[in-house]
Amino acid sequence: MTNEEIKTALIKLYECKIDFTVIQTGKKSSKVNGLYKPDTHEILLHNKNFTTNDAVMYTAIHELTHHILTTEKGVRTVKSHSGIFWATFYDLIDKAIELKLYVRERSTETTTLIKEAVDIQKKIIEAQKQLGLIIAKLYDSCQHNGERIEDVIEHDLQMTRNKAKEYMDNKMSGSNDNDEIAKAVKFAKDPAIKQAAQQAADAGKTVAQVKAIAKQKTKATDDDLESPEQLEHEAERLKKTIARLSERLMQIQEKLESI
Repeated sequence: MTNEEIKTALIKLYECKIDFTVIQTGKKSSKVNGLYKPDTHEILLHNKNFTTNDAVMYTAIHELTHHILTTEKGVRTVKSHSGIFWATFYDLIDKAIELKLYVRERSTETTTLIKEAVDIQKKIIEAQKQLGLIIAKLYDSCQHNGERIEDVIEHDLQMTRNKAKEYMDNKMSGSNDNDEIAKAVKFAKDPAIKQAAQQAADAGKTVAQVKAIAKQKTKATDDDLESPEQLEHEAERLKKTIARLSERLMQIQEKLESI
């Protein structure tokens, strides 16, 4: 792929407000496959590291994500791979797959290992539900026998009480989600958003993508609008705050002038 072909593909994924340049360095690097230079908006790809166009696109999309976040989302450093980074990155990967700009392929060996890992995950999830049932019974047993459940959990089970509560909350769950996906869905407080997050999880989205959906805020409806009395109260509070800050600002300015 040429630099222009890569850039054309990236533009199809996201219409950036600030332009960027794609440069294949013609080099091989043992440290990184690519990097983004925020000062010049350059996406550098060490193309000697890659053997397929899909490998090139994966790294190009990674660096495009840095460009989007630093120029449009207020992220100041390209070293940060935060939750919003991975959610944005995998949203772009999903779109690239949809547009046939990137193919997610797995070898026979890798596919076999993935199946083994998924099977083990399912067994862990089922075992955690069973553990939640036992912990619930421990609460009843400790209460009946005058024992401290906190000491049993933290000393005998070597577990935090928060973790024990997680297992108990999940004991009757019909979900087959792993710990991380279940926690991501629980971020949602609004039922509609929680449902959207669960649907994303069921569709195979990543933890970061599910969490990003769960963290969305609900749109205001007519029922959410504040009353005139509430608005008047808020206006008075803000006026007092502005007056207090203005007075403090004058004091600071007077001190600065006297220095």
